[in-house]
Amino acid sequence: MSAHEPAELVFVGGTGRSGTHVVASLLGEHSRFASVPIECRFHCNPNGLADLVDGRTTPKEFVDKLRRFWWHRVRVGGRGTVRLRRLAARRGGDAKVRGLHKITTRERLDAAIVDFESTADNDPVAASRALFFALLGPVAEEEGKPTLVEMSCFTIASAGGLSRIFPEARFVHSVRDGRDSGSSKVSKRQKDHHPNDATSGIDWWEGRLRLAEDGVRALDDPSRLHVVCLDELVWGDRDPSYEGLRSFLGVEDETAMRTFFDEQMSAGAAHRERWREGHSEDEQAAIVAAYEAALERIERDGFHCAELLRRSYERTAVAT
Repeated sequence: MSAHEPAELVFVGGTGRSGTHVVASLLGEHSRFASVPIECRFHCNPNGLADLVDGRTTPKEFVDKLRRFWWHRVRVGGRGTVRLRRLAARRGGDAKVRGLHKITTRERLDAAIVDFESTADNDPVAASRALFFALLGPVAEEEGKPTLVEMSCFTIASAGGLSRIFPEARFVHSVRDGRDSGSSKVSKRQKDHHPNDATSGIDWWEGRLRLAEDGVRALDDPSRLHVVCLDELVWGDRDPSYEGLRSFLGVEDETAMRTFFDEQMSAGAAHRERWREGHSEDEQAAIVAAYEAALERIERDGFHCAELLRRSYERTAVAT
């Protein structure tokens, strides 16, 4: 793959609460890229297309989940139900209703499934590719842009399978200080098994990062992956981070994209160092110790993003 040629398909992913949405939105300001406005998930989450081509699910299991959960999903159970009710009251009743129904029609879904089922047993890769573009291709067509940007978090964890389906795809892994990523997850806690304090938030972040590492190691061509750190984009080494991303995707700078970067991507907008909120000095010290231990583990295990996360952490420590 030549990074000098414009990208033909881009997947943005990460641990969750790590900047995937804002990075995809940044790219969507470019005349080449149409950013899908939702996390589609059907291609990369468990029982999705990547699992199908890797033999971990069947066409029937995939279609069953596509028709139900990925088409129209509502957060239910435990804290999720309470949060849904509160948000619905404030935002008109549709705050946590998600799924493909927001960007395509039932008729298009049904037609794509018929085509998929006719070929999936014999050629799951071709069937998966055709289904993906049947459902998401119109997003780019409506914007008059040649390239899709899709931002589901698990795209990095599923990079091996996705790379088989989409040999032209490039992967952008958005990482973030694990203290902020974990704390953000705690603040959005919707299920009982989600982290409930800053330390368990770091554990959650590290676990998700390990899934992403497995996906990266399954890529046959490491040049198809670029790692970007949200903390560097919004506060640290801003311009080099921006230029590195743009160069990896093979596109020229444009006014709309640069303006979004300058005006919308800031430390304040990203809630940088939110992990400190509500914690005493002693509690903050304990959180720092937990994060340092996590960084040491991912460095020991040779994670592809360890050096970038360490550099960003040390920049923050010097400035504090």
